[in-house]
Amino acid sequence: MLAGSLPELVDHRKLANQQGVIEGSFPTQQLQRLGGLLADQAGDVSLRLEFSRGEHDRVEVVGHVETEVALECQSCLQPVATRLSSDLSLIVVTSESELEQLDQEQDGIIHADRLIPLAALVEDELMLTLPMIPRHRDGECPGSDNAAIGRPTTKQEDEPARTHRPFAGLADAIGKQKEPER
Repeated sequence: MLAGSLPELVDHRKLANQQGVIEGSFPTQQLQRLGGLLADQAGDVSLRLEFSRGEHDRVEVVGHVETEVALECQSCLQPVATRLSSDLSLIVVTSESELEQLDQEQDGIIHADRLIPLAALVEDELMLTLPMIPRHRDGECPGSDNAAIGRPTTKQEDEPARTHRPFAGLADAIGKQKEPER
């Protein structure tokens, strides 16, 4: 069992033959694709992965991965801390054709080499857990005047809301066209 600070590359075939377990963490900077979506790449990814041999002597990886990342809040454009957590179950295959042979409910990763980056095993799973629109909770955006009272910023409540209706006169215009001329 590998534990603690983890290496970048592991021999997935050897671990599967030994029914090995990897538990520990590695820097978030190793997740290059995910890193491009983050406001800050500081932090660590914690994981626990169990390797075994499955059908057709393929390497199976089952485990859990989690991290806390800083995303850009889409309301205030300031960093917001977000916990990403995912259970994973992958089958390592060597080609696209092998990947297509997997059952519909099975997830696979293509990797023909003996050594596989740990980041490659977990990065897609973490990216799938990203919120579609990252935001602070209501009233928690820094710099917001209404953050202290917990309500969204609105126009003056005394001022009546004016609505622009660009097609308001369209019904009248159509009605005039249909009337017979006199």
